[in-house]
Amino acid sequence: MKRIVEVEELTRVEGHGRIEVTIEGTEVKEVKMNIFEGPRFFEAFIESVHYEKVPDIMRRICAICTASHSLASIRTIEKAFGVDVTEQTKVLRDLLIHGEIIESHALHVFMLALPDYLGFPDAISMASKYPKEVKAALQLKHAGNMVHNVLSGREVHGMNERVGGFSTIPSEKSLGEIKRAMALNKAAAELAVDLFSKVEIPKYAESENALMALDPGEKFGFIGDYVLVSDGTRHPVEDYLELTNERTVKHSHAKFSSYKGSSFMVGALPRVLLNRDKLEGTAAWLYEKHEGLLTSSNTLMNNLAQAIELVHSVDRCIEDIDILLSNGLKDEGLVEVTPREGRGVGAVEAPRGILYHDYTFDEEGCILKANVITPTAQNAANMEKDYRVAAKRLVREPDEKIVNALEMIARAYDPCISCSVHLTRIR
Repeated sequence: MKRIVEVEELTRVEGHGRIEVTIEGTEVKEVKMNIFEGPRFFEAFIESVHYEKVPDIMRRICAICTASHSLASIRTIEKAFGVDVTEQTKVLRDLLIHGEIIESHALHVFMLALPDYLGFPDAISMASKYPKEVKAALQLKHAGNMVHNVLSGREVHGMNERVGGFSTIPSEKSLGEIKRAMALNKAAAELAVDLFSKVEIPKYAESENALMALDPGEKFGFIGDYVLVSDGTRHPVEDYLELTNERTVKHSHAKFSSYKGSSFMVGALPRVLLNRDKLEGTAAWLYEKHEGLLTSSNTLMNNLAQAIELVHSVDRCIEDIDILLSNGLKDEGLVEVTPREGRGVGAVEAPRGILYHDYTFDEEGCILKANVITPTAQNAANMEKDYRVAAKRLVREPDEKIVNALEMIARAYDPCISCSVHLTRIR
């Protein structure tokens, strides 16, 4: 007898998606991660556009990962034109992306994922019994928003970060306010780790996973020029096509990715596992304390990894602000840019994993060709793999239990479905 188990509309994620599992008897026949949002044509939008306007367009791919798309776009342009920015700009960008990690992870860990583990349908229902946790989430997210507001100019789609630097620099007063907010909310970030280390994390999706994350250099972070793979290899970001191998599938408006013929995972869990030796301070101590839980075979541990990243990012924001204040803020203006014909590939770690931007320019600095590969598009095939594994283990269970498992797996990845849907060329 054929049985179709379906999550008609994924909730508590960004964007619109559906999961379908077809079962015949006790055999799982087909699994689909349906991403059915309409294709978005950002790569086509920027063809012929001058480089100065490109980040303004590309940061609008997403309202949650806006700083990630902005910095990936800017870094790609700077690499294409051979632009070197100042140390102050590097620290300001580091502060900006850590602020985005905080606002995104705080929302997801507490408000979107945690209700699954505490037995609530949503955060509103959870608030009456767990007001401390909901309040902590809102305060922590607000602290992350402060970073984006001050550095980028507004909470969503700010335009202050530019090719070559920042249009304006923040005041010492505003940086001091961010530092105080971070110090006050560090306990909230640690609370997230405590919560996810104590709740029961299901093991029905356990299977072998390949992992990828950027190499951030000496310290744990979210910007880099090389990709680490769990098979022990390290690749320049310019080789991203060989790592992602995107392909179209009939049931999704997002392309799917593979590495050496198999799916792989990007995101907080790969970052923490592949760069664990670069964690410092409280985050390093928390990782060591919970190292036994953070296994690469269970992707639901991604939420615990996100919580550890929250602690790291709060501390890094404070550290970056201390560096900026001790060095003295300088109104440097923008580094001079000389457009030239060529190509650049830039990557940053968005909250959900590695984000690639790839631009080819003409001699005037206008876009000839562009490509963007987002974390959720890279994770889609691995999500399907996890659904299949879980469905096989739960095949004799009622549909309701299978649906609940599929939803928890999806939310563990923290998918940004709208980001994943881009231009598809059909020949």
